[in-house]
Amino acid sequence: MAELLDRVLSPEVMNRAWRGLKQDRAQWMPGVSRASIEKDWVLHLMRLMEEVRAGEYQPAGLRRFTIAKADGGKRVLSALTLRDKLVQKACQIVLDPLAERLFSNDSYAYRRGRSVEMAVSKAKERVLCGLDWLVDADIRTFFDAIPHGALRKVLRELVKDKDLLRLLDRWLAVGCSHQSLFGRRRGIPQGAILSPLFCNLYLNQMDRLWDKQNIQFVRFADDFLLFAPDQKRAEQMLRYTEKQLSKLGLELHDKKTRVCHSGDKVIFLGKKLSKRRW
Repeated sequence: MAELLDRVLSPEVMNRAWRGLKQDRAQWMPGVSRASIEKDWVLHLMRLMEEVRAGEYQPAGLRRFTIAKADGGKRVLSALTLRDKLVQKACQIVLDPLAERLFSNDSYAYRRGRSVEMAVSKAKERVLCGLDWLVDADIRTFFDAIPHGALRKVLRELVKDKDLLRLLDRWLAVGCSHQSLFGRRRGIPQGAILSPLFCNLYLNQMDRLWDKQNIQFVRFADDFLLFAPDQKRAEQMLRYTEKQLSKLGLELHDKKTRVCHSGDKVIFLGKKLSKRRW
């Protein structure tokens, strides 16, 4: 699939990406408003496409800001320029259908035709079938923790186009949340158009491992439930998951992860998980 970047830069895909951002009022680039380029937007679009095709495109730095979380903490979000959003949106249009072929039916976040309600419904169905012991878990600082080296390996499985991979790596470098003394980068920006795809691609590795172990699960981004018929099996699944996530460079949030019996005190994506019918 060496033509992937050509598909991203095709007039049809770029036009679709532009139309998808028609309500976005971000700056075209630092110091340049959207309004100032709209009268000649075709010219700016063509120049941008040529920069990307020639390998001369460089993304602008991210504008980061914090918002309050429901648990009292803070979440760091990132804002891209409209120019960068446009190219990322075009990549998303091309890559999403390819990634969908890989994803589990039990993964629900950031996917067309899937929702919180569907994830909760599947969780309730499994509880009613007798799998009412749960591993209720959350991955610690997931978006900030994803190791770039391991993520790039996953991307290479999907993207068989070196030019497109180089483009994706430039966004990873800009969105890096921290870097070790040995130059190992981690973190993808929350708020970037491609970050949800990167999230699902990376955690799809865990989904596959659960499937191989016949572990029933429902995952919504980095928030997931594992289902077991008894407490012993649930504890085994938790230990297995901790071990495998460690191999992926991730760890569970100790204050948000537990083995428990389903009931009104178990809240998943805002809904109670008791064993009675709803």
